Amino acid sequence: MPAEPVPAIESADFVVVGFGAAGAAAAIHAADLGADVVVLEKQPESWHTPSTRASGGQVMVVSDPERALVYFDRCAGGLIPRAISKAWADRAADLIPWLESAVGVEMTRVTGAEHPDWDGADAVSAYGTKESFPWGEQSREKMMTMTPADRAANPVPRGGASLFAALEAAVKRRDRIRVLYEHPATRLVQGSDHRIVGVEASTPDGPGSFDARKGVILTCGGYEYDEEMKTNYLRAAPMYFYGSPMNTGDGVRMAQAVGADLWHMNSMIGRAIAHFELDGKDYNYSVDINLGGYVFVDKYGERFTNEHMQAMLRHDFYYELTHYDAGRSEYPRIPCYWFFDERRMSAAPIPGGTGAAGPHRYKWSRDNEIEIERGWIHRGTDLEDVARRAGIADPARAAETIREYNDACRVGTDPLGRPAESLVALDSPPYYCMAMWPGGPNTSGGPRRNEHAQIVDVFGQPIPGLYEAGELGEAVGALYPGNGGNISDALCFGR
Repeated sequence: MPAEPVPAIESADFVVVGFGAAGAAAAIHAADLGADVVVLEKQPESWHTPSTRASGGQVMVVSDPERALVYFDRCAGGLIPRAISKAWADRAADLIPWLESAVGVEMTRVTGAEHPDWDGADAVSAYGTKESFPWGEQSREKMMTMTPADRAANPVPRGGASLFAALEAAVKRRDRIRVLYEHPATRLVQGSDHRIVGVEASTPDGPGSFDARKGVILTCGGYEYDEEMKTNYLRAAPMYFYGSPMNTGDGVRMAQAVGADLWHMNSMIGRAIAHFELDGKDYNYSVDINLGGYVFVDKYGERFTNEHMQAMLRHDFYYELTHYDAGRSEYPRIPCYWFFDERRMSAAPIPGGTGAAGPHRYKWSRDNEIEIERGWIHRGTDLEDVARRAGIADPARAAETIREYNDACRVGTDPLGRPAESLVALDSPPYYCMAMWPGGPNTSGGPRRNEHAQIVDVFGQPIPGLYEAGELGEAVGALYPGNGGNISDALCFGR
């Protein structure tokens, strides 16, 4: 029997599903063009944790679209049609003026492209809010060299929180935009001509629908908190993420239900991250490893790659973690193990940030001692001792691996290609070891889109009235082009 119709609550020109950077950009631009917008947000306003708020807050921009397109195309690895990369490059060329005029936030250049030696990389850079990056391109280096006491005395707002606060304020300044919290979308509504004409949602007062006169824009994130999707689509398991815990694949399922095609579902934005469990909740963290010496080994105590990629927070490091050993029928680098010494431990708290915000946020201790007591970090008097405590299968081999690394530091040449300036010996006991997992901020696969941000069906035809932006099917393929790429996609395709 057909389902009972859901009563219509209200209508707007556009209904936007999800209030992150992409939803904010879509709503702001639509309102500025004279449209009325309803934004449906899954979370309550008191605990609203979009991935942008938990991010580093950088936005990737372009100075020369033609040069940037060459770079984008190489990063895509054949997974993103050139026309879509061109649309992104063209729109990213005016992101800073738009942010400063439409959103009202001052921006400053922070970093360049992630693969600076590639053709066209010189046309790509990342900007952050001046509030969060007061020293511009030297901001991260200055923050990394500050003592914990200096950081406490001179707090700098987190980039993502600062950027999203500006987007949120810009949305709320516009009378044409209405944000409805605690309204998770459940299903798209199709008219008799297959056009998307609205969205069904759960509301605090029961089920309801919202009519969309001109279109529905899905900006509700990826599927990083849907275990079944991750297991079936990603390259390895388990994977952990620190983006919004509300990203449970809702947009993927809603779009599939109306005939959408999917693309690059095995793509994600990743690196090695810390993962812990406490009282039935997951806590996933980005970690700064380069405040001293650092070595990564697999389950058997062997180094396997140039760890400097992780130290620079490169987003392709997770490829190094997903190697499958057919002989052992396992992923020997899931988890891998990070070794460091007292030089890093005394420099700063271990985590660099977490997406498990709001009531579920865990407050990390300043000296890391509580986390050592919990068994999240292992401490030992010598290398073999700490490797044993961490659960490495061959503690003696792990200790020998570290000694080999220390020998490489003394001669200044690393067999795995680390730059000489990164070779800092582990020689300041006690020693520490922590499990690290593949993961990151978000997945990037989802419904297939075209260069107009329209979601298309399995025959490549646009589904009338249906659009997307942001992490949901973002235009990132094999490699992440640079810091702030996620937010750049969200803002560009949202607009």
